[in-house]
Amino acid sequence: MTGPYPSRPATGAAPFAADEIFFSRTDERGVIRAFNDVFLRIADYAATDLIGAPHRIIRHPDMPKGVFHLLWEGIKAGHPIGAYVKNRARDGLFYWVYALITPIDGGYLSVRIKPCADLLSVIEAEYATLLAAEAAGLSPEASAATLCARLASLGFPSHAAFQTEALLREMQARRGAQSQPPDRGLEALHRMGAALRDLRDQIAALHRLLRGAGLLTANMRLVAAKLPEGRRTIGEIARSYGIALDEMQAHVAGFAALVRPEGRHAACPEERALFLLCAAGLMDQVCADFHRSPAALLGVDHGAEAAILATVAARYADEARLALEDLGLQARALRRDVEFLRRLVVGLSTVRIACRVESGMLRQRSVGLETIIERIDDLQQTIFTALDRIDSAALRGASAFRDWQGTGGGAGAADRSAA
Repeated sequence: MTGPYPSRPATGAAPFAADEIFFSRTDERGVIRAFNDVFLRIADYAATDLIGAPHRIIRHPDMPKGVFHLLWEGIKAGHPIGAYVKNRARDGLFYWVYALITPIDGGYLSVRIKPCADLLSVIEAEYATLLAAEAAGLSPEASAATLCARLASLGFPSHAAFQTEALLREMQARRGAQSQPPDRGLEALHRMGAALRDLRDQIAALHRLLRGAGLLTANMRLVAAKLPEGRRTIGEIARSYGIALDEMQAHVAGFAALVRPEGRHAACPEERALFLLCAAGLMDQVCADFHRSPAALLGVDHGAEAAILATVAARYADEARLALEDLGLQARALRRDVEFLRRLVVGLSTVRIACRVESGMLRQRSVGLETIIERIDDLQQTIFTALDRIDSAALRGASAFRDWQGTGGGAGAADRSAA
């Protein structure tokens, strides 16, 4: 932060600039072991007041217990967690943060920035609702489940999906608050994520369509069995069509990369990659800030803490690189899957044409068979339309990934590009 610090007001929010960043480190019990000078100023504590104190010393009563239940559930399972938290300073002022909480050897590291994105107003309303429900008897576990259900209704299928979107928006809003342009690398990965979500939805829709299509071949076999002529040929065509449909359905069901993992803290590949890349960028910033900060903080070994921060930053960088490499491989595999699916559809079309030809050669017209063939024609067109949508989403995803590679990595990670 440049210029003099503003004086603290008597009430309201503690002074906290958009370009500031601070951290604290605790042991496994949540006892504070280290911090930087920005934390001391915003929280209005002396270093001697915080060293050895429980981290809950800054907890604000406006925070629902369900939020902390959700956070501890994640970090105890070894997941890094991002969350909006309202804290209380020693003098009673409050300050909102977006916190990145990372499990580390012997405890936890929490890096915090000032929320600047529009999601904060949404969260404030949700927290207020949860707090009222808890006051009426809602348990922390039920409160956490309620929050996740509310996030799902807002378009975030899991807490992992929400924390990724929130961290991305905060990183970009933080740049805007400092008169910097948006990170084009992060924008490209965000577009890729949107394309993959669309692709996932389109694949699921096609899978449902194919599951219901088996009834057509069963009906075709029944009709063929009643024909006075050509029943064996039509029956064999129905069998071939059924085999082709089954193969296509099995192939679509095998798009394992497009299955959303279950669990509040489980992320899709594109969410994980984007979250890790943002986290790596945030850790780069806190490392640089701490390097510039005064070395003398009573009870804090500056060199040791700098080494811990650097280790966590390097870990996020490595995990982001691996996640992005994996995402690139998956993107290429998906393109191959879509091409193979298109070939299967062409084979399906060949069987359909054979059925229509055989039907036309029958001396006695079969209304039932013609009705089934018309339904197969409609199915074929629906499949082609679905395939075009799948292809479009896959192409958008691949294009966005190439755009990300062209930016050098995003979030300040140009040297960690997974090209």
